[in-house]
Amino acid sequence: MAQFFEEFCHTDGSDPFPIWQNKTISSCFNKLMLNSLPHGLLAITSACYLNIPSRITSSTSYGWGIRIVVAFLMAVLFVLDVVIVGLLHLPTMYLDILADGCATLGWSVHFMSLVVLQKSVYSATRGPVCLLILAIMPVFTLTVTMVSYCQDSICLDISQPFSVMRLTLVASQLFLLFVYFLAFAVPCQAEHVELISVNDSDQTPLIPGGVHFGQDGQIVGDDGATWLSRIFYLWLNPLMKRGQNMELERPSDVCLLPCHLQTRVVQRSEIRLLPVLHKAFGLKYYLLGVVKLLGNMLGFAGPLLLSSLVAFMEDSQAPISQGLWCSLGLFTSTLLSAVLRNIFTFEVSKVSLSARAAVISAIYRKALRVSSTTLAQFNLGEIVNFMSTDTDRLVNFFNNFHDIWNLPLQFAVTLYLFYVEVGVAFLGGLGFALLLIPLNKVIATRIMKNNKDMLQSKDSRVKLMTEMLFGMRVIKFYTWEHHFIQKIGDCRKRELSHLKKIKYLDAVCVYIWAALPVLISITTFVTYVLLGNELTAAKVFTTLALVGMLILPLNNFPWILNSTIEAKVSLDRIQCFLRLSDQDMDMYYSSAPPEEPLIAVQLKNSSFSWRGADNTNLGSLVAVVGKVGCGKSSLLAAIAGELIRCGGVVYVQGRENGFAMAAQEPWIQHGSVRDNILFGKEYNSHFYQSVIEACALTEDLNILPGGDRTEVGPNGVTLSGGQKARLALARAVYMEKDIYLLDDPLAAVDADVAKHLLEKCLMGILKNKTRILCTHRIEFLDKADIVVLMDNGMIVKIGSPNKILPEVEPVPKNRNKNDNKKENGIYEFCEQPSLIHCVMGEEQKQTGVVTCRVYRSYWLAVGGVLGFTILFFLFLMQASKNISDWWLAHWITNIKNNENFTHRDLLLHSLSPICGASNQNVNVTGQLEFYLTVYVSIAAANSVFTIIRAFVFAYGAICAATVIHNRLLDRVLKATVTFFDSTPLGQIINRFSSDLYSVDDMLPFVLNILLANIFGLLGMIVMMSYGLPWILLLLLPLGVLYYKIQHFYRHTSRELKRLYAITLSPIYTHFSETLTGLCTIRASCSSLRFEEENESRLERNQRCLFAGNAAMQWLDIRLQMIGVLVVTEEHLYFLMETQMISVERTEEYSTDIPAEPQHGSLEVSSLWPEHGQVEFQKAVLVYRSGLPNALDELSVVIQAGEKVGVVGRTGSGKSTMFLALFRMLELSSGKILVDKVDISKMGLEQLRSKLAIIPQDPFLFSGTVRENLDPCGIHSDAQLLDVLEQCHLMQAVNRMGGLNAEVGEKGKSLSVGQRQLLCLARALLTQAKILCIDEATASVDQQTDKLLQQTIREKFKDRTVLTIAHRINTIMDSDKVLVMHAGKAVEFDTPEVLMQREDSIFYKLIHVHSE
Repeated sequence: MAQFFEEFCHTDGSDPFPIWQNKTISSCFNKLMLNSLPHGLLAITSACYLNIPSRITSSTSYGWGIRIVVAFLMAVLFVLDVVIVGLLHLPTMYLDILADGCATLGWSVHFMSLVVLQKSVYSATRGPVCLLILAIMPVFTLTVTMVSYCQDSICLDISQPFSVMRLTLVASQLFLLFVYFLAFAVPCQAEHVELISVNDSDQTPLIPGGVHFGQDGQIVGDDGATWLSRIFYLWLNPLMKRGQNMELERPSDVCLLPCHLQTRVVQRSEIRLLPVLHKAFGLKYYLLGVVKLLGNMLGFAGPLLLSSLVAFMEDSQAPISQGLWCSLGLFTSTLLSAVLRNIFTFEVSKVSLSARAAVISAIYRKALRVSSTTLAQFNLGEIVNFMSTDTDRLVNFFNNFHDIWNLPLQFAVTLYLFYVEVGVAFLGGLGFALLLIPLNKVIATRIMKNNKDMLQSKDSRVKLMTEMLFGMRVIKFYTWEHHFIQKIGDCRKRELSHLKKIKYLDAVCVYIWAALPVLISITTFVTYVLLGNELTAAKVFTTLALVGMLILPLNNFPWILNSTIEAKVSLDRIQCFLRLSDQDMDMYYSSAPPEEPLIAVQLKNSSFSWRGADNTNLGSLVAVVGKVGCGKSSLLAAIAGELIRCGGVVYVQGRENGFAMAAQEPWIQHGSVRDNILFGKEYNSHFYQSVIEACALTEDLNILPGGDRTEVGPNGVTLSGGQKARLALARAVYMEKDIYLLDDPLAAVDADVAKHLLEKCLMGILKNKTRILCTHRIEFLDKADIVVLMDNGMIVKIGSPNKILPEVEPVPKNRNKNDNKKENGIYEFCEQPSLIHCVMGEEQKQTGVVTCRVYRSYWLAVGGVLGFTILFFLFLMQASKNISDWWLAHWITNIKNNENFTHRDLLLHSLSPICGASNQNVNVTGQLEFYLTVYVSIAAANSVFTIIRAFVFAYGAICAATVIHNRLLDRVLKATVTFFDSTPLGQIINRFSSDLYSVDDMLPFVLNILLANIFGLLGMIVMMSYGLPWILLLLLPLGVLYYKIQHFYRHTSRELKRLYAITLSPIYTHFSETLTGLCTIRASCSSLRFEEENESRLERNQRCLFAGNAAMQWLDIRLQMIGVLVVTEEHLYFLMETQMISVERTEEYSTDIPAEPQHGSLEVSSLWPEHGQVEFQKAVLVYRSGLPNALDELSVVIQAGEKVGVVGRTGSGKSTMFLALFRMLELSSGKILVDKVDISKMGLEQLRSKLAIIPQDPFLFSGTVRENLDPCGIHSDAQLLDVLEQCHLMQAVNRMGGLNAEVGEKGKSLSVGQRQLLCLARALLTQAKILCIDEATASVDQQTDKLLQQTIREKFKDRTVLTIAHRINTIMDSDKVLVMHAGKAVEFDTPEVLMQREDSIFYKLIHVHSE
């Protein structure tokens, strides 16, 4: 180091770094300490203000403009000085260039910060005082330089113009600093002071001191924070105290995002890697590279100063000042390097947040803008993975972007320092590194391929999981749990097989790059000795320190490479989705109006999936009828712009205002009843009540505990089919559009309710609107203006009801024309709706520390023996490394005892046994061979332990991922129906996507590094204690201090991670809801509102993530201030703890969710039930305590083989009776007997496998027709084709491609009616003695319904059949009719008997239906 200063500063070797020289401060001290250091601080502090958000200002002080000009001129003058120095070729040229370079950098960054501050909240003030102090500090170095120039006669000699120019430049710089100070003193422009107020009478000025608040008084990130607050994260202290006091309960407790990070202001550009970095985040992101470079350069000072310090300790004649300077330099460089790295990490995390918001928003916007037919290329699971796994991988690249150029630079600089220290001997170690490049290329290629395959398997698994959750009731009805466990397990096996290959390839990378420093050390030392050099303690310690510096780029290289590969794979997947073409409504719809001005909708020779022409006049009611699968729903989709127009003309008057759509499958959002009806519109009390009355929801809302504030489950799962249909219709009516597209809203309601909807809604509140109604309830179409008959995707005929309806199956003939019965109280017989009441609150989070149970569950998932094996080989790996260091130190100590012989002589002698040698030489040579052999053997053992540990750990991570997923899946499939009704889909999907991604990838990655660092720290402590026992005295106070800080941090860190996890689920839930209701959203022109809602949910999640990142850096900077030995271990430990929260969340679902009782105390024969008798004995069922009984002491006996029709108003408990029979819900009291056997004592699988049901909502999963009919593969093709023929589906299936044709996600390739028929075919394959049919033909035309009823009677003639139907004619030929009312059986007799009793409810229902 002394030689370095002597050459660099051109000073005397006896005093290489003088402070005072020639009666003034020395040039070396002036340039390095008084010039470079203050300008470096100016650059760092100014950089902290580069990300201050801008705002619109009316005016600013003239002082700002003057200071900006001064800063720019100062940078220019220092650049000119660099040019002059280069021309003069002075001995101190490099010293001057360093000083001027630091000054140029400092003033350039200061210039940019002033420009930013002038446009920020600081514009009304003089700006931060700290910037003034730092800007004025160079006056000392300029004054010293001025004095030295004046003392130098050359600078006053006119014949030396360059020297005179340097003097002039210094004088100009001093003058500019004086101007800068005067400009700061210029008074500020009078400007209105920013205020926040709770109300008009309470106005409080913004709190000074650098804390910025939002409109609601919450802290806004680090906006407005001072430079000191930014460096030490003092602005975060209020949040940390909240966490310490256990007050972080909700996302609203977290500070707001800084203005420039808020989702609504994030730059929205095409998602390409480098364009996003450049266009979206610009110069600020690249400047962070300068900060990283400075931090790394300071890091390189460590080994050099360490070498000087060791040399000072060995040289007893060295002055004490040399040791003090080395120690001070080591401390300063470490401190500044830590601060710069901290600033870099936090600022990059901000860029990552912005990128994450941009990517997720872009994916969401694209989904809203792509037509349904185009979007069908991707399933829900894939798109959810785009927003979770792929986005996380892409965003992680932003953290590693600077490492792409930084790691090679670090490697090159370290190799250069190697060369300076050991000469050409470093080439031996370099050779090993170069040999690994081809191997690394092969590994990278295989990792990339396996990553693509793994993500495809993950897509399939999440897609299948999503479909399974949508159809969970059907899966439980049919006892398909084991089948789906096997299917999802197969997807998981494929996913884990690729993950296993990736982990093993990572293990090879880890081994190679972990063993490389050891190999480099051995090769370098041996080569150094062979070249005739002698090892010294200073040489060895410096070399080992440089090898240690190589560990960072070498160890990080495989991870950076892997991260880049993953980002590339995910980027390709996301861009494939973003390249989908948007809907072009201007091209889709014709802008030329038709000749007749009253035409609202015109289809002229339009070709979608049909051909024809249709005109719809303004204010008319158009009914579209036809057989199931004829294209009625496709017609509405074509009008709404959801299909691809192949030809013809589509004109819709006022399409810019959108349509009001009620889809055939009612789309209900997770929220309150009122929120679903309002759908983002303002609340109008009078109109709202009119809509409620028109849609027959009054009685339903009166029963609900919260009225219209009662929350419904995801996709309306807690509502009956009729309630969902009426709620969707009410939403459409409240939209107040000109055109209404109504897809069979009457299918799922009773006759009296259907009549009410027609009179009060379609012909009442909507009488002046254009209504296009698709329906099979042709008995209500007498009042339609136009009837459109469709068949095979074509409009067959258009005309009045009198012309068209006779060609369709006629309405029931038993009409009663007695008008005095007509108004016989539609609501007189309204039963209490048995709405499944569940508390649909926000996701609950755990509090406090991550419990030992969570760590224990992960340990057991890895396996106890395997876990101990991993720890054992970690111990051996670290022990061998420490022993190699000790052996090297012992070797060096032995060198001093043999100083008469050089290593070169010894090695050459050992390599030349034919040469004569004395006994003394032979002894010394033998010692050297011994030392080398032991050293190489220890290194080889370390290499073996390292590779074993890498592969064993990878295998353990795969085992843990397998066990955790299987436990989670098994428990979720065994959960009760109420759990799925009360839990948003996004929360469950979050466990199987983001949380499992953490368990699969992130947690093992962090845990691997953490364990290695813990053992490394313990090994370091052991070695230090061996060499310097007194160091143990410092460990106790350091340990106490560390504990205090981490205890203060951990509370906040954990809660922020939990808040992040629970705010992530609503994003997935909202996205799933959006994809399900795309047609309704786009038709009503609500896309913008849904984008804003997505931004709002994303913002809440981003707030938690931002606060978590800030808290991590808050801890890091404090630990860096204390010491740098255990910072990495502490940081990794807390990172590991936050990742363990994913295990905690999966463990919560694996153990804590309510599960169905799987086993019973009663075993029955395999032939049970032999007859099929069903008896309800005072059965009472309540959904939740405090609510009315859904079944209220229901007592009824259904004899074997009877065909019983179940009727009653929507929500009367009909479907609940089926749920109780299948034990989807357990009775509160009473019994249900099947063939005299109490079903509550049977195992669930045994019970449900003996029953059959056709549910109200047809559920199909992605796959072929064959797989949906017979998932377990029990029946032959002939049997499958037979049931398809019986259900009148043969023609449609053949048109699709036969049994192996794909039905699409959730059966999208089929109409709703066809899906119901396929579910009926599925039931016909069963051999169950008891069949339950729940509105199974609601979406089927009456002619097909009549044929199906005949098929059911023939196929199930000797079985018990319970049928719920809203069409009275469907059950008229039943053996008995059961009338339900408020959970009770109010009537139970044959249809003939009930029809003869004029006081019976059934009689009145029949006559209301007839009218």
